[in-house]
Amino acid sequence: MNPKIDKKKLTLVHEAAPDMLRIGDLLVKEGFATKTDIERALAIQQAEAEIRNLPLGKILVKMNVLSEDDLTTALNHPNLRKHIGSLAVEKGLITKEDLEFVLKNKKPGQLIGELLVEYGLLTRDDIGNLLREQINSPKLGEVLIDLKLITEHDLQEALRRQRTFRSLGEILVDLNIVNPFDLNYVLEKHNKMSGLLEVMQRMGYLNEEQVQEIQREQIATGDPVTKILLKKKYLTAEQIQMAQAKRYNLTFLPLNEFTYNKSEKNQLTTLINQKYAEKNLVLPLSLIDKKLTIAIFKPEQLHLVGELKNLFPHLSIACAFITEEKFEELFEVLYSKRLSAEPPDEQAPAPVQDVDFMEIDLDENLEDSNEKGPTYSAQDIEAEEIVNFLIKYGILNNASDIHIEQDRQGPKIRYRIDGILQDINVEWLKRKLPEKVGAIVSRIKVMSNLDIAEKRIPQDGVFRINYYDKAKNQKFDLDFRVATCRAIVGENVVIRILDSRKANVGLENLNHSPHVLQPLQRLLKSSAGMILVSGPTGSGKSSTLYGALMYVYNPGVKIITAEDPIEYSFPGIMQTQIQPKIGITFPRLLRSFLRCDPDVILVGEIRDEETAEIAFDAAQTGHLLLSTIHTNDSVSAVSRLADLGIDHAQIASCLLGILAQRLVRKICPFCKEEYVPGEDEWRVLFDVYPSHLSFYKGKGCAACNFSGYKGRTLISELFVVDKEIGAALSRGTSVDTLKKIAVEAGMKSMLEDGLMKLNETTLAEIIRVIPHEMIKAFRSRKQVQEDVNSLIDTLFDGTGAKAHTALAPEQFVLSDPAQQEQVIDAMLSKYTAISKSLKSS
Repeated sequence: MNPKIDKKKLTLVHEAAPDMLRIGDLLVKEGFATKTDIERALAIQQAEAEIRNLPLGKILVKMNVLSEDDLTTALNHPNLRKHIGSLAVEKGLITKEDLEFVLKNKKPGQLIGELLVEYGLLTRDDIGNLLREQINSPKLGEVLIDLKLITEHDLQEALRRQRTFRSLGEILVDLNIVNPFDLNYVLEKHNKMSGLLEVMQRMGYLNEEQVQEIQREQIATGDPVTKILLKKKYLTAEQIQMAQAKRYNLTFLPLNEFTYNKSEKNQLTTLINQKYAEKNLVLPLSLIDKKLTIAIFKPEQLHLVGELKNLFPHLSIACAFITEEKFEELFEVLYSKRLSAEPPDEQAPAPVQDVDFMEIDLDENLEDSNEKGPTYSAQDIEAEEIVNFLIKYGILNNASDIHIEQDRQGPKIRYRIDGILQDINVEWLKRKLPEKVGAIVSRIKVMSNLDIAEKRIPQDGVFRINYYDKAKNQKFDLDFRVATCRAIVGENVVIRILDSRKANVGLENLNHSPHVLQPLQRLLKSSAGMILVSGPTGSGKSSTLYGALMYVYNPGVKIITAEDPIEYSFPGIMQTQIQPKIGITFPRLLRSFLRCDPDVILVGEIRDEETAEIAFDAAQTGHLLLSTIHTNDSVSAVSRLADLGIDHAQIASCLLGILAQRLVRKICPFCKEEYVPGEDEWRVLFDVYPSHLSFYKGKGCAACNFSGYKGRTLISELFVVDKEIGAALSRGTSVDTLKKIAVEAGMKSMLEDGLMKLNETTLAEIIRVIPHEMIKAFRSRKQVQEDVNSLIDTLFDGTGAKAHTALAPEQFVLSDPAQQEQVIDAMLSKYTAISKSLKSS
């Protein structure tokens, strides 16, 4: 509720505090506050000034925690009446002997003050002055607490109001009208920032004589003010930090009882890692409702608030001062490591990753060195900085792609993180983008050796960035694929980030389920044959293939690859890239590979008849061939190969297996919770709620950008071509029948694999990535099984308890026996089980 503004008194406050008025006007001028905001804050300041001039008891009455009658009762308390005499002695108004004489002659019910006046020892004015001092004494507070008229908290709040002077800026900050960083900006810009000694004097910590003494010593020695204060023991470290906080309009936190729980530790160390905290002397304290509170003990670190705002645009950042001693204590608690006496000399790491952006280095080996690259004479330094920021942001947030898009609503930047496109919420970038988008696109073209003058036709290019990985203390090369395409409004650019560190992951670390991983590893031990990986773009096929190469690699094996493009480099492997412009295609490379004595061949993709034919020839001639193919599931790859002209018999003899996979987002481990999905979710797969399954989701936190997901994992299926399936393939058996045979042999579909990983991902994610045909097949199989169970339970009365009851004859019609073998098998299985039960009974 806003205080009532007394215009007359408000004018007096204005006249008494011209500096405050000017600051208010400046805040209005800079657009950080309105005139109404300033008037409201000045009214509060006026009310606080009036309270400061009141005695302690009256302040408690103003706070509505004490009545006038209760105050009178407390003032008449015997302890306080005796205290009048003590005050008179302390002030030298009477002697100790005078007081003893009065107390000796005091009758029950008589007031000491009245006796002192009666005996001529004090005047009534003296008594009035003593009473005014008495009412301000903390002892009054003690009496009020003993009488249970107020609480300890009430007393402390009253004393705080009596002693505290809040500046206009502090009031505006406390009202959330202005944030402290904008306020400090205005104060510094217009030379209105108070000095530290001035603030300390205003807080009552120092008097004028002490201030002058400190200033003289500072001039003589050059020591910091804080060092002199501590040396002379004028202030404690805590009082200095309280003054620093007041100077910068921030909060000081003593944190005497503060601690972190396990969940908070995990969450905060994910946001700001130990190296960043140690280098920058910043400590995360809490994350509550999208508000991250950090602690510092040096004012020089205040600039980090802006940096953290850019890195965590979805969070509001609050900053507090704490003592250096408390900072070191909590740093060790949070990071399980003592704070170094001297921070490391190297460049500070970014808070969310151990990756430092170093510099852009165009690798000339990525393009034909004889080609003359385009010139960029009118280089835009600001555009370069924006491009550097875009790339760094993508690396730090584990993005796979950066999208620079232009449409009629204007340009925008999006990142594909965990397979989902997400907007970037950085205000300064949104402001700069409309005027700089052309220069940004040109800068990216220059980096990628593309023609900056050609804007009509699509272009493809690459560039490389060198960065420093602190975790491994090594420099790495990051490769980027660039594709430009003209749209209605302007050119759109997509940058694919190829992080070679992600490829250095073993097959067993990709999170394939055991029923997929173990048979796949057996297939990879084969000396000849073909293994295919199926899935759409961005499903992790390359990672699986590189993991397979790492699994089969040893110094005695020759491995050759044909890729488009080479995404990751591996030592010990001969990697080649197709270049259609000069006739280097998959078929041509494959033919040459056969003359290079390879043991293992990797072909980026089987996309045409010629590549398929040569690949099968290689697999038939004693080579293990790995490749990818685009189909919805594993078994469907068989029909795709047939469409490419491969004979069924050749497929049966060469094909070892087909792995199909999808990437799904993982539930954030920091906010994971069990939940019951809505009917619109579970009914996609089930007719009745699957109570045998447990479902989880992420409720959203800062660690996952409030999406509920963090990272990705695989769901997959493996179609193994064994003898039975090989024989069926040779006969040209349909894909549906092949699926049936594989399922009967124990193959689990991607959907079933996903349901086995419901503790890692959500039901919604599984439904999002699984092909619709697979969902239909899953529902069909479940429905058939339920119909069979229901039919048999009806025929045999469920339990078989009435074994002697004659059953009415019924006729069953099979419309397509070849396709309904599963129904017949299930009926027979249930019949056999019931028969055994009847015999035993």
